[in-house]
Amino acid sequence: MSYPNHYIYPIVVEKAEDGGLGMYFPDFLGTGILAKDLIDGIQKAKEMLSNLVIGLEEQGKGIPNPSDPASIDLLDESDRIVFIEIYMPPYRDEAANKSVTKNCTLPKWLRDAGEEAGLNFSHLLQASIKEALNIKNSNEKQS
Repeated sequence: MSYPNHYIYPIVVEKAEDGGLGMYFPDFLGTGILAKDLIDGIQKAKEMLSNLVIGLEEQGKGIPNPSDPASIDLLDESDRIVFIEIYMPPYRDEAANKSVTKNCTLPKWLRDAGEEAGLNFSHLLQASIKEALNIKNSNEKQS
């Protein structure tokens, strides 16, 4: 499935009793952001939206269409709609290069010898896997 690189979604901004803001994406159930101000909220909203989109992409699911702002019910007259835009390639690159934990089993004597020699096991495993897959560049992926 091919996904677009740009997304623009409406987010509802509500004033909180403590002077901050509450925000949510009507198109993604269960989203909620608490922010001290609009700038903080927009930054958190971009991060949340990119994570939601990446999660759906990784599962091969469709991305919901953005709601028409006229169809969004605002509960208070002070509530506002703001649009959050994200450009996905940098977020996708970050997610693809995120380190993950992979357990590896080896004999105790080999682990002990490697630790005594000061070897970096993660680096050695990465280098060996890249060599086995003939990957020369750290950003290159096998298809």
